[in-house]
Amino acid sequence: MAKDDRPQATLYDAVVVGGGITGLGIARFAARNGFSVAVLERGDLAAGASSASSHMLHGGLRYLEYGHFTLVREALEERAAVSRMAPDLARPARFLIPFYRGDRRPPWMMRLGLFAYDAFAGRGAFSPHAAVRAREALALEPELAGEGLRGAALYSDAVMDDARLAVAVARDAQAHGAVIHTYTEAVGVRPLESGAVEVLGHDRIAGLERRLAGRVLVNASGPWADRTRAELLGSLRPGAPDPAPVLRPSRGIHLVFPAFTQGHGVLWFARQDGRVLFVIPFAGHALVGTTEVEVPSPIDDAALAPSVDEVRYLRAELARAFPRTAEMPALAVTSGVRPLIATSGAVGAASREHRVIEEGPMLTVAGGKYTTFRLIARDAVAALRRMLKRGGPPLRDSSDPLPRTIADPENPEALAAVAAEQAFARRIDDVIRRRSALWLTPDRGRVAAPAVAAGLSRTLGWTPERTRAEIQAFYARLEREDRLLQAAREVA
Repeated sequence: MAKDDRPQATLYDAVVVGGGITGLGIARFAARNGFSVAVLERGDLAAGASSASSHMLHGGLRYLEYGHFTLVREALEERAAVSRMAPDLARPARFLIPFYRGDRRPPWMMRLGLFAYDAFAGRGAFSPHAAVRAREALALEPELAGEGLRGAALYSDAVMDDARLAVAVARDAQAHGAVIHTYTEAVGVRPLESGAVEVLGHDRIAGLERRLAGRVLVNASGPWADRTRAELLGSLRPGAPDPAPVLRPSRGIHLVFPAFTQGHGVLWFARQDGRVLFVIPFAGHALVGTTEVEVPSPIDDAALAPSVDEVRYLRAELARAFPRTAEMPALAVTSGVRPLIATSGAVGAASREHRVIEEGPMLTVAGGKYTTFRLIARDAVAALRRMLKRGGPPLRDSSDPLPRTIADPENPEALAAVAAEQAFARRIDDVIRRRSALWLTPDRGRVAAPAVAAGLSRTLGWTPERTRAEIQAFYARLEREDRLLQAAREVA
């Protein structure tokens, strides 16, 4: 077929590049407000930072210290709204903050912050904060280090399943007309005479090409936003210099352990550098994090890899707060890169606010935090409507419940089939890591992997060779993770 005879690309109001919570939130909000939208994600949904968060819907108690009051208030309002929308994926949890002699932040400062935190939550507040004495704190959490303990405070936040919540947002977007292509990378763009932009997408699994056209191109690629922006603008404006980066990304990792608290989350301050650290109760386990390692932008994929030093740092600080965890093996490690807006000063003090940048036919969404994904979508779609010069009623979001998560049937083969048919899963890791809790089993899903592969093979039409290759790739990833965790436990 001659080039000019190719079928015309399907035209959308917006083509969104990026299938993390930001891109999916934009697709959902746009579709619910009558815009046609397609999403291109080069991997699985939420495969980046959106499945490597601290698993909290929260205002960010520590952001009060840096004066980010508007962000905290808005995030607490969103905490309440999203918790109502996905009650099976986000639940209130009680957190304990122990106070020790010599802490960099005195107890009065923490209590003042908690008063403000409750006040900013307003009508969406959970249980208010409270104070307890040292012996009461140890009664609540007996594994806490007792030496120098002066007392503790209790407050509330929400713990959520970040990956499955993102998938629920994607399913809601699809239910309102959005088209979602996973494992499809935007490999080229070109301007059309109509003013729209044609996007060439390469399906990395099937090897197929997809041609889409968007009146507006939305770059929502999270920590890759600077790289994506430079690549796409370079194609749209040949010869123009690359735009200056707007991000200052940082990597954070989390370690997963069998549960060792009595159901509380715990917030404390690292002895080495004063960072805020958490133990988050999640799915019968303890999620411990997080680190803050600045990485250059535009980033490369190597920036995602956790380091031995980061694992050792978390293990050392955890052992100081919970001495009996010193010899406890970690079950898993997660790693994600935060898309922080570039600022001066320490990266740990950077704001989690977001920006929407309009450049010709392209919008770039930079920064933001998981909890405020609906606010980011509101601002991005408002910019989209301005660019399209489209009037109409005010943009509206809905707090209707998101589609319920797919159940975890006892049969992993059936789970995989449902995940592929209803929730965009295309690989074993998609099912075990981001559509279920199988990644938290003692064997990390190794036993279930062949049955999951069978379900995907039957649903997606894999060949026997492809099925074997997918199982081997899944096992290889777990082996790399195990080697890292083992190396971190060896003497440096």
